[in-house]
Amino acid sequence: MFALFGVLGMVLAGCNVVALKLVRPEDVPAYVQGRIRFWTAHNPAFLVGSAVLGAAGLTWAFII
Repeated sequence: MFALFGVLGMVLAGCNVVALKLVRPEDVPAYVQGRIRFWTAHNPAFLVGSAVLGAAGLTWAFII
């Protein structure tokens, strides 16, 4: 189950990377710009956390 959350998190983070590269903050409404700044600042940590969660879930699955 943990591996599934890790994989879903990595997919979400990957989609965020693509979206952040395609969308310029000045092209979106002001209420969306805050979200873009948040994901730009926190996406690497989210991606690493998801990878760790996925690896931990796979390790747990192989141990049991």
